[in-house]
Formats: sequence, C-alpha cells, structure tokens
Amino acid sequence: MDRRTYVEQVLANLRRVTPDERAAIRDEIDGHIEDHICDLIELGYDEKLAEERAMSFMGDPAEVGRELDKQYPLRWLVLGRVAVVLTVVLCIQALTGFGILFHARDSVMARLVPSWRDDTEVAENGAELSMRMTVGNDIVRVYRAEVWDLGPTSVAEIGFCTYDRIPGGIVSEELMNGLRLENQRGEVKDRNSVRSYGNWGAEYGELSVEVAPGDTYVVLVYEGYGRNVSMEIPLPVEVTS
Repeated sequence: MDRRTYVEQVLANLRRVTPDERAAIRDEIDGHIEDHICDLIELGYDEKLAEERAMSFMGDPAEVGRELDKQYPLRWLVLGRVAVVLTVVLCIQALTGFGILFHARDSVMARLVPSWRDDTEVAENGAELSMRMTVGNDIVRVYRAEVWDLGPTSVAEIGFCTYDRIPGGIVSEELMNGLRLENQRGEVKDRNSVRSYGNWGAEYGELSVEVAPGDTYVVLVYEGYGRNVSMEIPLPVEVTS
C-alpha cells in the first residue's frame, strides 16, 4: 500500500468532519508519514522499504480513520488547526503506543503556539518571531526577541523552544547545552541560558548577549556532536547604547 492509498482509506472513514478539517487531517497524516520515511532513509533504508515500514508503523488505515471520526461528535470541541493536529497525533499514539500523552501535547503546541507556556509578554522593545533552525532530528524555534537598554550596554534576548521533527517525539537532552547566542562580531557575552520548563516533548529557554549601536542582528549557534549550525535573528529595535 502506498502513501496516497493509505491516506485515502483513513479519510474514507471520516463522517463528522468539515471539508476544511478533512483537508487539514490529510496534510497532517501525509506529513507524519513523510517524517517517518525521511528518518528511515537517514538510517539507511531505501525509499521503497522506508515507505513500507512507515505504513506498517501507522497501523490499519480504517482503524485510524474510525478513531479520528470519534473525536468529532460536537463541533464546538474542534478549535481550529490546533485541535486537528493534536487529535491526529493523539489518535496515532493511542494505536501505536508511541510517546507519552503530555509529551505529545507539548510537542504539538511548540509547533503551533510556542508562547502558550511562556508567561513573558513581548515588550515594546521586542517582537514575536517564528524562525526555525534544524539540528539533526530536532528543531529550534525562536518565537520572541527583545533588546534591553541597560545604561552603558544593551542586551539582546531571545525566547525559544526545542522539539523533535516528529510530533510526539523526544527532543535531545543535549540540544540546550550546545546552543549559544553571538553578536555580529562573534562575541558571546552575558550569556544566559535558562532551561526554565518543559519535558522530553519540548524544552523552553532564553539566551542573551551584549550588543552595540549599529548591530542589526544576533546569531543563534548550535555546536555539538560534529554539527555546527547557525541562524541570523534580526533585532526588533535599534540598539542605542
């Protein structure tokens, strides 16, 4: 059975969803399969065998479809795309035994609404962002940037979260330890990495670095396990001191 046939058989068992919900479920399942295929290919499987193994992991399509359909008895329970994604992931988990409920919830929410567990409001000297950096099987998402004038110096601070590429997967414990924030001159000053909250499904943290007048960006860097990955993050306001 190929991917297209699998997805169509899942959708054939949905009776209570709207056209928009059906389209969102199609995209989410297809993306979930794609993630599994890519992971298996990275492990050395050829494309055909990787697809076969991914289909086997997903379980019986008719059963997946029936379980999904049970989640839509009342329309008010469906809260947009967040609910659709979370429903798909939790149904697949219930059938495959993959992951832990709360890890899955945090993993999905980090993708869609990362600030939901962050009680820090974005200040006037900051901005909401949605920037992603891939590190192996994990994603680092920067969702907040601010610049603070501290008198003789200014400091740029970012809020970020990390999660596995596969919804419900376990994020690497060592990812946080390999992250640093540099200014435009490659300096790392006033480093502050806060592993404030999270679990294996998603970790949250903050990084800061001193910046100077004329700086327009900072650089988030990961270095570890033979990888060196970086991403430029624009500063939301002009640095004045």
